[in-house]
Amino acid sequence: MARSESTPNPDRTTATGRKKPPNAKLVMVAAAIGALLILTVSILLNWPMESGKTSGPAGVGEAPAPEVVFETRAGECLNWTEADAADIRKVTCAEPHLFEVTGPYDLREFGPTAPFPSTQQWQQIKQQRCIEVSDQYLGGRYDEEGRFTVGAFTPSQDGWADGDRTLHCGLQQPGPSGKLFPITGEIAKVDQSNVYPAGRCLGINGTQVWDPVDCSRPHAVELSGVINLSDQFQGDYPPENDQDGFLATKCEELTAAYAGGPDVARDKGLIVYWDTLTEQSWAAGSRQVNCKLSAQLPDGSGLAPVTGSVKGQVQVGRSPAGQHTPTEPGAPATEQPR
Repeated sequence: MARSESTPNPDRTTATGRKKPPNAKLVMVAAAIGALLILTVSILLNWPMESGKTSGPAGVGEAPAPEVVFETRAGECLNWTEADAADIRKVTCAEPHLFEVTGPYDLREFGPTAPFPSTQQWQQIKQQRCIEVSDQYLGGRYDEEGRFTVGAFTPSQDGWADGDRTLHCGLQQPGPSGKLFPITGEIAKVDQSNVYPAGRCLGINGTQVWDPVDCSRPHAVELSGVINLSDQFQGDYPPENDQDGFLATKCEELTAAYAGGPDVARDKGLIVYWDTLTEQSWAAGSRQVNCKLSAQLPDGSGLAPVTGSVKGQVQVGRSPAGQHTPTEPGAPATEQPR
């Protein structure tokens, strides 16, 4: 969520790897990942409407366009298990899936002689148009700051030249690496809050949050609790200061119970902090936030790598963690699910 956090505030990074103003969202817009990952599926799975050929994922080779992609309607779901999505198929939304179709958008503003959009232009087009389509699909309750992001299948360059102007929008659940985590159930029926369960650890890439990892490996964040703010606040949106006042006590309590004592986390060099919800997220129906644990580098430049759960032996690094090179964005994630 576009949440602000309690103080102290290591790197202003949310437990789920997303950052909002003044945090910049990490999940799909992380500088470490690059602009190509803003809408992963649509960049990589750039198949045409017709059954011709086009560049495959990441521009490697050519493959016939899978017709199933363009036969789906709003409310239907797609899944694949191969990194290049060669086995993409329609599944029921009750099954784990990587893409929930929200509907098409006709890019009629681009005339017959309009040049094929650049990668940056596609990102802007899809972000604007697919948010509009997805919000309408969800009855005006799409949480742009929640756990799901918009994606799209775009016309191929050849299809564009032949007049194809249809953008096929959907929702997906990416991690900071750009890999996609499975969704189970219809998004309209789930809480869109961008949270992970207590006990989950999120990896580290330099000083930034990365995909989930086992807590025995270097990580940026350990989640110590999940709080449903509707238990405390009913009705209208609670101001951020009110959320902070409630969460300061509640997260200390939950973290103490999780870690095995009120001073355990602090004695091991870890900081307790939390997220708050924005008014936009509240209006969309999101109600959950995470309590979390992190450590800051000695110079305050970002998150320190932490090895081991707070429940056991903990080692806090004094230098930034190594950098991960994003590979195969849009591929199914193999890390721990949400």
